[in-house]
Amino acid sequence: MEGRTTVLIANDNHEERQRLMDKFDGMSEFTVVGEARHGLEAVELVRTLRPDLLILDDVLPHLDGLGVLAELGPEGRPHVLLLLSCASDLLVQHYYEKGASYCLLRPVQPDLVAERALLVCGHPAASQTSSAGRTVPSPRTIAELLRRSGVPAHLQGYRFLKDAVQYVLSTNKTTCGMTKELYPHIARLHGTQPNRVERSIRHAIEVAWGRADINDLQRLFGSTVHHVRGKPTNAEFVAMLADHLRGAVGS
Repeated sequence: MEGRTTVLIANDNHEERQRLMDKFDGMSEFTVVGEARHGLEAVELVRTLRPDLLILDDVLPHLDGLGVLAELGPEGRPHVLLLLSCASDLLVQHYYEKGASYCLLRPVQPDLVAERALLVCGHPAASQTSSAGRTVPSPRTIAELLRRSGVPAHLQGYRFLKDAVQYVLSTNKTTCGMTKELYPHIARLHGTQPNRVERSIRHAIEVAWGRADINDLQRLFGSTVHHVRGKPTNAEFVAMLADHLRGAVGS
């Protein structure tokens, strides 16, 4: 068990809980240390077992997902991957504010839950290999580039940009249809709507461009900045980030 990420699964649906347990038990990166059938049991097991990751259903008997997060508080709380039953942008934002690390909209396949768990926990396996055999930078590397670009981490668009860059790099695409492909993909991950993803990314770029020094951006992205008149579009900014990371991996 040494070196593995310990996981507690809180879900009142026996079949869904078992599928998740089977998935994580079959992976070398994880070990399942417990299962909870209701919210109060989840709180008790987190305090007793001290897991690295809590996979939490938002609708649980006795105490719901928000109640679990409130009971645990910020001290000693594990990473929390939340499975949402409804796509409410306001509710998702509230969960993030209360300490959720990542939200996924149900129904969701165990494979995707496991993939996002790797990202959330910053596991070495999160530095993935794309279908073309290229190494994909870790979420931590992407987050550092966003920080250097001036994107504040508290903005919702920051999380959307991280996923956008991760998707473009993992699919090894030089171009990606934002409206038909990328926005819907990110919206499904976060339980929101594509137009909200677009607006949040746009806002994050505007904030970043307003606070960043143009000389710093030119040093970071090179001549790309010269070809972008004013603020870059969403697609241009995602492409700039992805191209920078491709160059860093290839060097």
